[in-house]
Amino acid sequence: MPETVIDTNILIYDTFEDSLYHKEASHILDSLNRWIIPLIVIYEYAWFLKGLKMSTADARDKVLEYITSEKSVLVKEGLDEIRWAISTLVDEGLSLSRFNDKVVLSVALRRNVPLATFDEKLRRQASNIGVALVPETL
Repeated sequence: MPETVIDTNILIYDTFEDSLYHKEASHILDSLNRWIIPLIVIYEYAWFLKGLKMSTADARDKVLEYITSEKSVLVKEGLDEIRWAISTLVDEGLSLSRFNDKVVLSVALRRNVPLATFDEKLRRQASNIGVALVPETL
């Protein structure tokens, strides 16, 4: 597969070998030619590592491992993605707690590329608007 937007949980599962979807996440990343990583995903990933009380140096190494990979394209979300995300939350009557997911989804929608995630709610939202999913099924 040429390129796919990567959700935070793909990075998390890939990072930890004892995690539920570690093999699947690693396989997804290995099989792609390009990882489209929204900047918001990096923020979420860093905060997740902080929550695990990972040292700052170890977190730096993990973040840099992903964003400096030859496969990685870091995407800065802009006005269009934020406007779409917040408007979609209002239109769908969803909580602001889903804002980050909508921003990630917006990047996949606007680039017309699949979204890699294990988040069931995000998968349903993507499917409802015609965004292809990786993996195709869970």
